[in-house]
Order: sequence, then C-alpha cells, then structure tokens
Amino acid sequence: MSDDTGKPDFNIILANAVHDMKNSVGMLLAALDEIDSRCSPDSCASRDQFSQLRYEGKRLSSNLVQVLTLYRINESRYTPNITENDASDVLEECLLDNEGLLALKGIDIEMDCNDDLQGFFDNELVSGLISSVINNAYKYARSRIHIGAGRENGYLTLYVKDDGNGFPPSMLHEQGQGTPAISFRSGSTGLGLYFAATIAALHRHDDRQGFFTTGNDGINGGGRFTLYLP
Repeated sequence: MSDDTGKPDFNIILANAVHDMKNSVGMLLAALDEIDSRCSPDSCASRDQFSQLRYEGKRLSSNLVQVLTLYRINESRYTPNITENDASDVLEECLLDNEGLLALKGIDIEMDCNDDLQGFFDNELVSGLISSVINNAYKYARSRIHIGAGRENGYLTLYVKDDGNGFPPSMLHEQGQGTPAISFRSGSTGLGLYFAATIAALHRHDDRQGFFTTGNDGINGGGRFTLYLP
C-alpha cells in the first residue's frame, strides 16, 4: 500500500477503510433485522426507532458502496458489465429490497413497467442506483412512491417519484448540467447526484450517453428522478 517513493498510498488506505466500514454496517443491519423480526408492533415500544436505525444504516451502507464504486471507476479498476436486462426485473428487485422498510413508515410503493421492456445496461450499477434513490425518497415521501420504466426519444428511462415537497432549487438537474457543488450550509455533499451522473455516463451507444434529470413533476408536485440509458 505504498507508491514508488515508498510513501503510503492514502487512496488505497482510505478505500480499504471504507470497505471495512461497509462490512461492519452490513453486520449491524443484519443484527437489527434479527432483533426487529422478534418484535411485534404491540409488544415493542421501540419499533419506530428500529425503523429509523435501519433506514440510516441502509443509507450509510449505500453511501459507502457509492464511494467504493467511484474509487474503482476513477482508478480504472471497474469495467461496466453491459448486458441485456428486463427493466421490470430490475425494478421489482429494488421494490422488494425496500418495501419492508417503507411499510414501517406507512409508505406505499407502486411499480409500472411492461414485462417486455428491455435495455442494455450494467444490472448491478443501475439496480444499486435506483435502490439508493428509493431509499432517499423514504425520507421525503408522505405516503406514496411510484417507480417505473418506459421509452423516451430512443432512451430507456427508469424513474422514481414521490409525493413529498419536491427537490429544492439547488438539487434540480437537467440534461447537460454539471453536478451540484458541496454545500456546507445544507450539509449536502452531492455524492448521490455525482454517483448518478457517473453511472449514467458509463452507458454509451453510438454518439449518445446516459444522463439523469431531477424535477418536481412527481406525485402531486413531489420529486422525480429519471435515469436515461441509450
């Protein structure tokens, strides 16, 4: 873990530390799931607190995975595995991964996607991104989240929309825009949007590449995230 001068390579040290933290968070989440499975709403007064801990744990785990993935991409250690996939399978996997946690907060999640809708993309990267967006919507949705897929101008689109208050102006993003800068006032690092932009840009076909948008045309004016894949 050192460079040609014999000095420690801080990037590798940091990546290894993040990997260890991710594993520890995974163990904590597994323990929380085990404890939660023994609790019923009537017998466990701390069930709501467990729900909040699971949400924060999943969010932290997702952030750590994003950091590791971005590191591997930046170091040219990740090659996208572009294969043909069913959009409905990806969305259903994301739904199943999140619906239990959403239900504890009283949030319904719905899916709208034709079974024969397919596209070429890295399944692991895209499903991880969409699941992360759903996990983020958990914090802002009032009672509903809607996920779906379709076709638009030759792109496969995957979207997540909720019935919350929508994105603040600083988080609105259109095609061709750069990712938001770090905001010390709001506490936003921009990691999620930077990750989304990076994953989208890895998907190319002919002279087109993927991109994403955010807007406030979700459920009743709530937020909407849309990923476009060529």
